[in-house]
Amino acid sequence: MADRTNKEIKTGRFIATASIVFSILLIIHYFVSLDNATAKALLNLTNQNTSDKAIDYILNSFRFTGIMYILAYLAGFITFWNRHTYVWWFMFAVYVSNSLFTLINLSITIQAIKAAHGAYLTLPILIVIIGSVALAIYMLVVSIKRKSTFNR
Repeated sequence: MADRTNKEIKTGRFIATASIVFSILLIIHYFVSLDNATAKALLNLTNQNTSDKAIDYILNSFRFTGIMYILAYLAGFITFWNRHTYVWWFMFAVYVSNSLFTLINLSITIQAIKAAHGAYLTLPILIVIIGSVALAIYMLVVSIKRKSTFNR
């Protein structure tokens, strides 16, 4: 029984720590990497007119969605204390949905960030996507292997 509780605590801490790290990386991506220069490069790459309204619209769209995902990732912080089944599946859904949502425009967004700032600012979003997919696969494997979430 102690082994099951120990596995549950370790898994909860791992998910909480990963969620906090991913939240910080998302903040860097949405508020440092995606700025006016990146939005302008994005418009130029797609052969669109670069007006201030278009730049503001792109940044607002990215940041609105980004704030929702940042808050969703921060919800994983509660797995330090509360390892409920619903939290497990909520975090699984967050990891999968953010990965899929980001993959839609990933190529052009990375090209725009590289054009505006360089390749180093593409790392936060790439780490989040790869880490989220890996963590979602880990959570799925753990839930199948243990026939439960958080080993309950």
